[in-house]
Amino acid sequence: MTTQLSADKKLTPMMEQYRAIKATLAPDTVLFFRLGDFYEMFFEDAARASDILKITLTGRDGGEAGRVPMCGIPHHSSAGYIRTLLDHNLKVAVCEQLGDPKASKGLLERRVTRIITPATYLDEDDKATAAAYLAAVAGEGESCALAYLELSTGEFCLRELPRERLLSELSLLWPRELVLPKRLAADPQLARYAAETLRAGVTVYDDWIFEADEGARHLTEVFRVASAGAAAFSDRPLCVGAAGAVLYYLKDHLHDALAHVQVPRVLAPGDVMALDRRTQRSLELVASLNDRREASLLGCLDATRTSMGARRLHHWLLNPLLSVEDIRRRQDAVGDFVSHAQTGRGPDPGAVRQALGGIKDIERTLSRLACGVGHARDLLCVRDALARVPAVRTALEPARGELLAELAGQLEPQAELAGLISRAVTEHPPATIREGGIIRDGYSAELDELRGAARRGRAWMVEFERRESERAGIKSLRVKYSQVSGYAIEVSKPNLHLVPPDYQRRQTLANAERFVTPELKAWEEKISGAQERMKALEAALFGELKDAVLAELTTLQATARALGTLDALASLAHAAVRWRWCRPEVDESDAIDIEGGRHPLVESMLPAGQFVENDAVLDARNRQVVILTGPNMAGKSTYIRQVALIALLAHIGSFVPARRARIGLVDRIFTRIGASDHLAAGESTFMVEMIETAHLLRHATPRSLLILDEIGRGTSTFDGVSIAWAVCEYLVRGAAGPRTLFATHYHELIQLEAHSPRIHNASITVRETPDGIVFLRRVIPGGSDKSYGIHVAALAGMPKAVTERADAILAVLEREHAQVSSLLEPAPANAPGAPPPPAHPVLEAIRELDPDRLTPLEALARLAALRGELRRTEETPHGRHPRPA
Repeated sequence: MTTQLSADKKLTPMMEQYRAIKATLAPDTVLFFRLGDFYEMFFEDAARASDILKITLTGRDGGEAGRVPMCGIPHHSSAGYIRTLLDHNLKVAVCEQLGDPKASKGLLERRVTRIITPATYLDEDDKATAAAYLAAVAGEGESCALAYLELSTGEFCLRELPRERLLSELSLLWPRELVLPKRLAADPQLARYAAETLRAGVTVYDDWIFEADEGARHLTEVFRVASAGAAAFSDRPLCVGAAGAVLYYLKDHLHDALAHVQVPRVLAPGDVMALDRRTQRSLELVASLNDRREASLLGCLDATRTSMGARRLHHWLLNPLLSVEDIRRRQDAVGDFVSHAQTGRGPDPGAVRQALGGIKDIERTLSRLACGVGHARDLLCVRDALARVPAVRTALEPARGELLAELAGQLEPQAELAGLISRAVTEHPPATIREGGIIRDGYSAELDELRGAARRGRAWMVEFERRESERAGIKSLRVKYSQVSGYAIEVSKPNLHLVPPDYQRRQTLANAERFVTPELKAWEEKISGAQERMKALEAALFGELKDAVLAELTTLQATARALGTLDALASLAHAAVRWRWCRPEVDESDAIDIEGGRHPLVESMLPAGQFVENDAVLDARNRQVVILTGPNMAGKSTYIRQVALIALLAHIGSFVPARRARIGLVDRIFTRIGASDHLAAGESTFMVEMIETAHLLRHATPRSLLILDEIGRGTSTFDGVSIAWAVCEYLVRGAAGPRTLFATHYHELIQLEAHSPRIHNASITVRETPDGIVFLRRVIPGGSDKSYGIHVAALAGMPKAVTERADAILAVLEREHAQVSSLLEPAPANAPGAPPPPAHPVLEAIRELDPDRLTPLEALARLAALRGELRRTEETPHGRHPRPA
């Protein structure tokens, strides 16, 4: 079989039909071609899909072309197969049969009814909490706008930003699909970033589609307003163009039912804290370093009962608030729930969580109904959710906080709508509307009458089968039904000689033949007609019920959002009570003052009370940088991460793992920990370390929090110490002055405390015993001048001969290293009248360097030259030396 065809080969009419439809689709689209109960794929699609889906590749007669490649899947179980193709960044075009195959003569008419893409799939209940965004970018000069839509919930947002920040913003958003104008798609950096880093599906349109006039037309059509001027962002042409491009894409992929999509809202840069992917991963916010959700901060916090609540909590963790007022509103809500657990007063979070249990994802259910891919089970999901709303409202009555009162007011039971669904829909409807059996008996008199006729027909069929079996003397005779041949009398081959003469042959099978009689054909017309009318009527009744739900769409969406928010708040309260967390004071100051802080993830894995608490104090004026020293495995990384996590939890309105905490607003959290993500890309550990350190030094502000772990470890010791020293100096002397925790094994850096009043030393305590060292995990003031690396090696089971030899080598290295370290130490105070000590030429040269004016290659060259000069001067007596070149 081949997927390539010669132009002069004539295909069968159906294969020609397939080819004509396929030619209208983009190359990244797989065509699902409906044939009876199956979706079939042919030619290139069959070869590609069979490999991805792990299904058998067969063939079908293609006319003069011979057998063409084919594979297929049952239409009723297509959801999982579609999801797999979407996960490979492919699209799926669903081509349905139009009309009744029985009544049609010749080739059936077929048409693509929708095109499913990675960001627009709504058919199944997706348990993932991360949003699947469809994003579009419009740009002009150095400015651009980013529009992004979560079709499954209707959330639609806009951001306007400088072009230089586009890649950073996309890394925060991580869209499943990206829509670009040709002029931006021509940017190789953006194209490579989308394909290799984001791994998003990219669709490129002509530039005119992103123009403001075209965007305004789509906005007015979708949101049914007189003009785009009614939108709050109408004076921002780039935003209008980007939003319009998203809507154009949806229409281009046959998604026209967009009643659930919310009017786009413009987000200001300072609304939420920006957390880049490196920080999200380093702090293990929504997944651990080995991609386990349960071992992340989200896994520790998430006791939600609904998909909506889990999704809301996921969003909060990645988008912490920057408004003190909004943070305190959430804190008040969590505090109301916690108060009930501690004093018995306030709303009972247990009652709220119990009432929420069993509620399906109503946000996505409503989206499916609005987009025309919903089914009867979605109606029952809406009904069941509405039935639980009164219990949730009752549980919230003791609430004192403003936010809980607002959420309670958004909960509408919609008793009339819920009652309508209960009266109309059976408790266990089939998965598809076409199967029938959706509507209850007694709801529609017309449907009841048709069902009665169908039941009488089935009873007649049973009696007919008994009579024919007796008349022919064939005990195994059966009346069977197939979609191809309808009702027929089936007789096995050994009994064919007993068939009465009035039987008319209809179909030959491998081991039997099927026959009809005039009497059977007459009754088949009655029965089949009733069944077809029943299915059509049920579909019409379902449509009426769906319209009744969509008439209340705005109110139902508000109820769904409120339920999800309550679920997330109750989950935060559950964590606060379970782990004994406190309510932090969040203000506009620059202080971070934590008493008895703990790492939420590490503590959750230890027996109660075993985690060692530690204090942390930072501020911009007196204690801006804390240099934390101590041996490996002592807990430095845990400590600096826990400070960052406590600050982040405070910004989402959560209680925090501490006895007491005061957190001044943090606009960004930067981390520089590890480099494993980039090694596969061919970048050295040290290069990645330097790139990321340069990024945070350039973008940090006075309100930022920096978490640095072992800066400089990726190069030689002298280079590493020099870079780490220079970074610390830059942090306190630069314009930004961010609050910083700097964990290091370079204990030479503790000398920096004497150079700046804003740098303070801290260390992790250890106890030396005859049997080795014991990690006490306690952070105390003052630096550590020992790394205990050989002790740690011994604890790890290193052979004694190795550790003894290491001790001997260390003694030699420390004697040589002391000469260099003395250059970094502050000079002792001179006796009165004594001349100042001569300045070392290498230090003088370093002081005169302007790092901002050096390229990376120039910096490395100067560093190598200074290192060579330092080696030469080590052998001369102290005094004036020639200045380095």
